[in-house]
Amino acid sequence: MSKGMKRIVSVAGVLCAVAGQNAHAAGFQLHEQSSTYLGTAYAGTAAAADLDASTTYYNPAFLTKMPNNQLVVSGVYIKGHSKLYDANARNNIGGVVNSNPTTYPATNAVVPGLNMSARINCDWVFGLSVGAPFGLNTRYQSTSIARYMATTTKIQTVNINPSLAYRITDKWSVGAGFDAMQVRATLNSNIFFGAEGYVNNYGEGWTYGYHLGVAFQPTRDTKMGLVYFSKYFPHLSGDVKAVAYPLAAKPTKLTADMTLPDRIVYSISHQYNDKWQAMGDLEWVHWSTIKELRINYNNGRYTAENLSYDNTFRLSLGAMYHYSCAWLFKAGFMLDQSPVNTLHRTARLPDSDRLWLALGAKFRLNQYVSLDAAYSHLFFRGATIAQSGVVPSDTAKKLYGNYHNSADLVGIQLTWNFV
Repeated sequence: MSKGMKRIVSVAGVLCAVAGQNAHAAGFQLHEQSSTYLGTAYAGTAAAADLDASTTYYNPAFLTKMPNNQLVVSGVYIKGHSKLYDANARNNIGGVVNSNPTTYPATNAVVPGLNMSARINCDWVFGLSVGAPFGLNTRYQSTSIARYMATTTKIQTVNINPSLAYRITDKWSVGAGFDAMQVRATLNSNIFFGAEGYVNNYGEGWTYGYHLGVAFQPTRDTKMGLVYFSKYFPHLSGDVKAVAYPLAAKPTKLTADMTLPDRIVYSISHQYNDKWQAMGDLEWVHWSTIKELRINYNNGRYTAENLSYDNTFRLSLGAMYHYSCAWLFKAGFMLDQSPVNTLHRTARLPDSDRLWLALGAKFRLNQYVSLDAAYSHLFFRGATIAQSGVVPSDTAKKLYGNYHNSADLVGIQLTWNFV
């Protein structure tokens, strides 16, 4: 192992621990495994349009194009703006909920990311990525009109992804990554069966998957990539805390089985001249594998929500302008479909289709260090909610209303080249 590679592994070990302790994010599927592509609205990810070690996650096949060993550390701050208005609700026994019909759930989070690459020989390259591919963080006040459907909803993931890439020819490479992901979930809500109470659910577990990539560079200026990310099947177990529960046998333990979708990403990037580069992404996500959210309790009871997600497409287009050897400017937009349909929208994820607009810049300090900064604003389509309880003893609870959502994302990144 080279001296540079040893230094990368040493630093990566420390940062993996930091990322593992802090990984939490808003939204269910997260693109923000680095800030590299935030400025292009995540266009060109699988084609390594802005080649760095984050290709370990986005398409490991392009690791073979890395000119040197590298470490990338990033963080993306997500600030969601959500408003539920003109709402009315009923509690678990059908009583009218007398609360303000307007409420503002909180949805802020930070997504950390670590990526590294280390060349083994002229044909083989190793990569390591640590990030959060999925996440959700929506919090209502305990007095809000939505409290019987949800108070805190949090899904945290930490994905550790070692990858290998192999150069077949100068034009073709392949890569594969193994994904070990820890999932933690917190799902809380208030209850009312004659007295105000709550049920707080917490569970965690590990799941494993993989992703496979192909890289094709037909000319010096054109790159294409195709990546498949597998499904995950996490099994969670954990604890329940219940107050004012309607039965004498309160639940104290839970189990839950989840499915996280597989997906396919195709990207292309083309360098038109020494200044301008364009890129695009097309992604399909198999969300229809998720039918419901169900938690089983150790007292023989369960709770559930209908989800019935739809499969989705994402289209991202972006451009980069190479102003000088030191400065690179980025811009992009994304049309991003939501898996949530109107008939099954829930207070835990009041999502809808959105449009991304993004800007970014990279500054190369010297041959060792580069800095990235990027900003994206998300415009969500207006959404309605008409949610009812689905457990036989809990169908009386209801929530009706309208949502207005938007979000701002700010990312920063440090890239260190070992040359």
